[in-house]
Amino acid sequence: MVCEDEFIVALDLQLLIEEFGYEVIGPFASVEKAIEMIEVIRPDGAVLDVRLQDGEVFPLADKLAELGVPLVFHSGHVNADEIRAKYPDAACCQKPVNTRQLELELKRLPGERLV
Repeated sequence: MVCEDEFIVALDLQLLIEEFGYEVIGPFASVEKAIEMIEVIRPDGAVLDVRLQDGEVFPLADKLAELGVPLVFHSGHVNADEIRAKYPDAACCQKPVNTRQLELELKRLPGERLV
């Protein structure tokens, strides 16, 4: 699952993740739409921007964490220490994305490669 509200960044992330061999759910620009989707399909992992169109991503991140979905925060507004305090197993990637770092974080994800 990819959640990113900047269209060009979302498209770049989607294409990059697909190049790594994953099927992408999304991208979603809002927390609300992403929450609706996880009621239908459960991703193997989620790449999340912190700030989306309708607010911060944390309500979605909480729901994903409850479901056991691994999280990768991808944001220019991320404080890795604060994120890891709340989501100890989460990875953090600063914008602009380091392609190699993102690929390594995604390779750690379990499941069918549905992101």
